[in-house]
Amino acid sequence: MSKRVSGQGCSRAMPASVAIQAVLLLCACGEADGPPSVTIVASLEEVFAVEAVIQLGEDPADSIAEIGDFVERRDGGYVIGDLHLPRVRTYDEEGRLEAAFGRFGDAPFEFQRIRAVAEAPSGRIVVAGSRSFHLTYLTRALAPDTMVALPTAAMDVLALGSDLLVRMNTGDPEERRFGHPPLLHRVIPPELVWSSYELPFSPFERPYWGSFSNFPIAVSGDSIFVMSGVRYPITVLDGAGETVGTFGTPSASFRPIEVLESGMLADLGSYGTTLPGLLASFDIIHRMDAVGPRLILTRARHNPERAMPPFEIVHTSLEVYDRHSGVKLYEDVPLPEGSRVLGGGRFLYLLLDEHFPPWRIAKLRLLTDE
Repeated sequence: MSKRVSGQGCSRAMPASVAIQAVLLLCACGEADGPPSVTIVASLEEVFAVEAVIQLGEDPADSIAEIGDFVERRDGGYVIGDLHLPRVRTYDEEGRLEAAFGRFGDAPFEFQRIRAVAEAPSGRIVVAGSRSFHLTYLTRALAPDTMVALPTAAMDVLALGSDLLVRMNTGDPEERRFGHPPLLHRVIPPELVWSSYELPFSPFERPYWGSFSNFPIAVSGDSIFVMSGVRYPITVLDGAGETVGTFGTPSASFRPIEVLESGMLADLGSYGTTLPGLLASFDIIHRMDAVGPRLILTRARHNPERAMPPFEIVHTSLEVYDRHSGVKLYEDVPLPEGSRVLGGGRFLYLLLDEHFPPWRIAKLRLLTDE
């Protein structure tokens, strides 16, 4: 049974109106006594301390439209893909702008939009663009380097040891509709090493589910964690692509999606709802990030006030697992209104206002690991 934490350090209640400001003042006083024996429902300041708040520098002639994919670099600093513009930018650890690259188009080293970025073991930057059947390699200084062909467009790219882990649908359309083709592919460009993690449901079996969720992935060492955003458990793969276990359960407050009948969206009025209302009626796990020995799941919902596409995903709370044992340590850890989790690594990175500059990113340190 979950319980409310009390008497730990400087825990205190906060009104919702000051939630964003309070994340800047999360207290670092007090040390945790070790992992709790039961899952704890806790506030953000009881689980994390703020190591620093970074304000990203901007070029006035080349400003960020909105922060998209985010990567913590091995030697410090960050790589950020713009959510709306075909631009990739690098920053040092203090948030100073170092380099920027990208232009709109379909020619080599051009992008429609940036879908994912990663840092290759060599230090080069790997970019997956939407509608591109290539991985684009840039130098550390973001100069054009090379391009590697893929069987189809990549939806996500992560570093996996000395290789890359690419999420992409490689089956033909008929197989993807009725079958369970593998979604994850270990790549030593341009060679495919293995394919693994078959889709847990097909569009034929679960109409609409594929459009309403994603498949969050995290990598730590040679371990891969992946799940469907609309249902548990988390699947653990080893470096050879073999499933070695599963773990994870939703909290009591998690609202799962119903099994929707084919054609339901054409007549939502008879169900007494609208599409935004339907989307806001269930929760998803939108991100998974490895932070030291922990695995952080970001829970989200659709914004019911966005009546027209593109629909907006709102990050609402966190779950914290020990990634070695699979034990859930914390659940229902609320996030400040308007914030968005960007990624993990040595810290958990939280964008304090996801839509408007100045772009301030809080580096959150887990108190349980002190």
